Amino acid sequence: MNQWWQNLSDNWDWWVFWPEVFGKAIGVIVGVLLSWFLVIRRRLQSLNKLERGDSDDLLFQAHYLHPIALTALGTDAANSPTGADEHYQLLFRNVAEKRTIEQVYDNPAAAEIVRKLGDQTTLNQPILPTQGTIGFEVLNDAAGWISGSVATSAMPRQVWLFCLTAEDRQVVRKRCVRCFLIREAELRRFHDWQWCRRCVHVERPWHWFRVVALHRIARLYADQKRIYSGRPDPNAMPLVDAQAGHRRIVPLSLGLIDTETPIGEPYIVNWDTQLQSLTAKNLTLEAGDWPADLA
Repeated sequence: MNQWWQNLSDNWDWWVFWPEVFGKAIGVIVGVLLSWFLVIRRRLQSLNKLERGDSDDLLFQAHYLHPIALTALGTDAANSPTGADEHYQLLFRNVAEKRTIEQVYDNPAAAEIVRKLGDQTTLNQPILPTQGTIGFEVLNDAAGWISGSVATSAMPRQVWLFCLTAEDRQVVRKRCVRCFLIREAELRRFHDWQWCRRCVHVERPWHWFRVVALHRIARLYADQKRIYSGRPDPNAMPLVDAQAGHRRIVPLSLGLIDTETPIGEPYIVNWDTQLQSLTAKNLTLEAGDWPADLA
């Protein structure tokens, strides 16, 4: 044993061995600490993002007007001057699996464009301001994704209007892109703000803003119908023309559930109270039925 130790002492360069051992040990320790720091930092960033409501989610939501009886609104509503009106509860449901922007847009440039456009929406303009060929493709990709997702649905097909929206972050905490789906006949009802105030009720108190968004979309849809009221240009070809003036509310043939069931009693929105906070935002709420000249 002594001879083995003597040979080891004579032949081993201890001045190299110990620096190597300590150097590699320190490297391993530093690496572990850095990895731990990065993991913790990423987790803290994720928690902070969740707390702020930031999200890369892309939601596909269908909207329904569910008829309700006056008795469901209480005696005050039944005795009100608007008692003769038909009242509805606004329902909206996810109709496809929740996806992130990257999952729908495999092109990183397209995904970044969608995020930027989402930051440009306002109370009066809740639809993403897509323009040009790139904007046309961004809208078309999302429409194609939902069409493919429900292509094998057993539900009968109907025409649904589709648009990309992002609600104002100063009013709605959750930041994500919401793809609205609604049947044209029901969207036309939202054209008249006075009808919205009188006859539309919600499932949750904070859903009042969705009524505002649908009213603005209905008004934008009427403007779009006026612009594109003529026959389409037969020579206009996607990816050839600039598509600067493409439709941002497009019809899709989809097999979605056509009726929904409320999950709670209808909530009557106190619009006088809710809209007080929006007076400084120049929100445009317009009265008037759907124009008779727009087919």
